[in-house]
Amino acid sequence: MDLITRSVLSAAGAASADPVYVDDVFSTYLYEGTGSTQSINNGIDLAGEGGLVWIKRRESPAADHALFDTNRGVDKVLFSNSTTGSTDFANSLTQFGSSGFTVSSNSTVNSSTLDNASFSFRKALGFFDIVTYTGTGSVQNISHALGSTPGMMLVRCLVGTHDWEVYHRSTGATQSLHINQIDAANSDSTVWNNTTPTSSQFTVGTNNNVNQSGHTYVAYIFAHDDAQFGTGGSESIIKCGSYTGNVSNQVIDLGFEPQWILLKNTSSGASWYLIDSVRGMSDASNGTAWFYPNSNSAENLHDYVQAVPNGFQHKGAGAGPNDSGTFIYMAIRRPHKPPEAATEV
Repeated sequence: MDLITRSVLSAAGAASADPVYVDDVFSTYLYEGTGSTQSINNGIDLAGEGGLVWIKRRESPAADHALFDTNRGVDKVLFSNSTTGSTDFANSLTQFGSSGFTVSSNSTVNSSTLDNASFSFRKALGFFDIVTYTGTGSVQNISHALGSTPGMMLVRCLVGTHDWEVYHRSTGATQSLHINQIDAANSDSTVWNNTTPTSSQFTVGTNNNVNQSGHTYVAYIFAHDDAQFGTGGSESIIKCGSYTGNVSNQVIDLGFEPQWILLKNTSSGASWYLIDSVRGMSDASNGTAWFYPNSNSAENLHDYVQAVPNGFQHKGAGAGPNDSGTFIYMAIRRPHKPPEAATEV
């Protein structure tokens, strides 16, 4: 967060503001489908603050990664593994609540007896923001309210057939990546106009994936290492970085233990990897559960990665997230809110 914004916020809220923890703005929640309306109570205020819910069925038959956000509204979906635009998706996510969300009978998000994972991101300064805008066909700056320089952004045209575009601070504003594809990072000045985003705006070029005249877009904007969370208001809860795969044991030092990680080899064609500690990120054999955001395939089990107190550790040789090449990641800190009652311990 820039110094001016931080000073204004500190002055406005120094006397009364409560600490914000990762528990307040992010949740991984697993649930079994019922085929009928059910409420998912994960403690995230999506109705009051706004945010994104990402749902994925864990088992076969295959199901798309379904993304819903408060800017577009209920029953409107985007698929991370598809080039399809925003789709009316009846009886899917039917309500954003003050403590979670509600799903109805749509089989992609609530098929009877089938297990699902959900990831909820609440809008919050220094963590996450959502912006919608209209393309012009000419280079334009898009304002955002993240309050700090973005570490990663996912942008999707809401109409027609388009790839997602991904910005990551480690690949920079000269590169193009697509979360719906397995392709490597490629130089393309027409996407971000070779312009690094700032704490108040990002720039889109003339590429139709981000700025076709008259088309509407959504941008999911994630922060990097903004240390304003926790009891003392000095902890980071999200980091976006990179490392070199070495096909051997290595620890990626985050400064905290993660609960959720998104990974991609940017040097070659390879899947994206999404893991979390709730589904499993341990040192047991086949103890890590993987989704591939570019694919609708069911959850896979491997033993490539485990969480450690200061980051995540690759567990020796193997393909995937520690193969040869340069990897980018986005990692979110494990829950660390002090318990308020004995039942929370």
